Amino acid sequence: MKKRIALFLAVLLLSLPASALAGIEEDARDLYDLGLLRGTGSTFSVEGLELGRYATRTEACITILRMLGKEEKAAYQKNAHPFTDVPDWAGDGIGWLYENYLVNGVSDTYFGAQDTATVQQFVTMLLRVLGYSDAKGDFTYAQSFSLATSIQLLDMATAQKTELSRWDMISLCRRALQLPIKNSSRTLIRKLCDEGAVEEALAREKGILKAPSVSDAFGDVQEILGGISVIREEGYIRIHLERPLEHYGVRVFMQEESGGPRELKGWGTPYMVKGEVEYLGGGSAGYIRDIYVYGLASDRSCEFIVLKTSSEGELYLITGKTGTAWS
Repeated sequence: MKKRIALFLAVLLLSLPASALAGIEEDARDLYDLGLLRGTGSTFSVEGLELGRYATRTEACITILRMLGKEEKAAYQKNAHPFTDVPDWAGDGIGWLYENYLVNGVSDTYFGAQDTATVQQFVTMLLRVLGYSDAKGDFTYAQSFSLATSIQLLDMATAQKTELSRWDMISLCRRALQLPIKNSSRTLIRKLCDEGAVEEALAREKGILKAPSVSDAFGDVQEILGGISVIREEGYIRIHLERPLEHYGVRVFMQEESGGPRELKGWGTPYMVKGEVEYLGGGSAGYIRDIYVYGLASDRSCEFIVLKTSSEGELYLITGKTGTAWS
């Protein structure tokens, strides 16, 4: 029966349009080069990736381990697991996932290592990788397809399938890498690069890690930094923060009624200056309550937003934004 299934998938793979087949091979190569996918050989080959068959539960779980960036940690920790059917090559990985409550067996001692993984099982695990928790009520197993579709992880064609083919596994992983972690503008590939699990230069070279657009600042970023008010003073505008923010990584964007958002720097026209730095409660971190904007004509009306990022130089990790206010 398994040989018939493998033959069916192989025929289906060969029947795909050349462009679709090339896309699958390109995605596979990208994941392989980034260390997120392994084949049966020591070098990359389409044959070694065995795309013409379904993925086993073991293969799906080890792929999830790599998407979490924990393969090296699992090899170091060598957590035990109770399953008698897990192959030696996957033992450390399954042990780490089991120890961290990310996988369960079919029974107390049987993992179902060679059983075929399902699309729903894999999608559910990818949602957890992206920060969504079924344990905390973000979704239920039955709702996993609905959530995955809404965040553009899952397409309708793949949602119609039951068994997880190895090429669908690759396609889902490739898509997940460029999706944001829950309640953040930080993508999964950005997280893996930050943690050293993936080489950043290579991720950029392959076009998976992309520099964020300035317009992301006005995107769907969670408002957790409080509100702001805009006060016109003689010769400048004062942006007053509802509550003080640590001054490192504070960035200000403005948007007029026509045109896109632009970041205000400490030079040019207009430009912004952070207010007096305070050290609250004797702590070492400096906070600001006001930001001053110079060089705006008195008859210009603008929307302002204040962002807090992890870096003065990059926009990639936005920890929150304020409410907006018009001048």
